[in-house]
Amino acid sequence: MNKKQIVAAVAITAAAAANVAIGVGTAVASTEDPTAGDRVRYVFISDVANNMSSNWFNADNDQSSLTTTHLPTYGKYTRSGSKLYSGTQSFTSRSTYQLTAAAIQTDGYYAECRVFVNGVQKSVNSATGRYALAVC
Repeated sequence: MNKKQIVAAVAITAAAAANVAIGVGTAVASTEDPTAGDRVRYVFISDVANNMSSNWFNADNDQSSLTTTHLPTYGKYTRSGSKLYSGTQSFTSRSTYQLTAAAIQTDGYYAECRVFVNGVQKSVNSATGRYALAVC
């Protein structure tokens, strides 16, 4: 793991810890407090198709990551009139207290992530600049 990947992993872990600290994960079938059976979808967006690392919590609340992240869809999202690349990670939670946090670091100049629970957007963050890091 290189320095940038470590920074991304620490950022997502901190975001998840903040969610736990405020009591996320205590209700059933709720977009506010996801649990087993809820649908979670992470959307990663960038100005380039091939990016650096991405991180997220999976259906078992384990941290998953890719050291290089390819975003296969082009043009579904735009920013200031420019088409962007995107990709998703989706699952049905198997965890009683589902953590929902994600991060992506671009190899370009724009990164964005979005978190959806049961189809409702719960978090969005974007960052600009060379090798920008977005944490949701």
